[in-house]
Amino acid sequence: MVNTDNQCTATAKSTGEQCQRAAVKGATVCPVHGGAAPQVKKKAQERLDEMADKTTADMQRVLDDLTDIYDGADPDEKVEIAREIRQSWVKILDRTGHGPTEKREIAGSDGGPLEFTIEREVVDGNDN
Repeated sequence: MVNTDNQCTATAKSTGEQCQRAAVKGATVCPVHGGAAPQVKKKAQERLDEMADKTTADMQRVLDDLTDIYDGADPDEKVEIAREIRQSWVKILDRTGHGPTEKREIAGSDGGPLEFTIEREVVDGNDN
């Protein structure tokens, strides 16, 4: 089933039905229906940046308000509130393309490329 929150809004010419692909982040169409075009990518990134800026400003107001609440809260409440705020920030930044990227490289024991061999036993002409 397609997530319609981020579904491409284009209509397939062949079927007359709405495209089932996911739209590009910040856009309304998938790469097949124009989402790969430079101007669409640029505008989509502008939308994401604007959303991140607005959300950051909103979050800053919430954080300012919570500062007053922190003063009267016990330590356990402060820890829980701080955890929720951090999780919200991470979700917002990740979803708008401003979060950290993760890259993992796997190397062999000598630091070079990882190499491996797959051995299979052939019995009666069949791979096992």
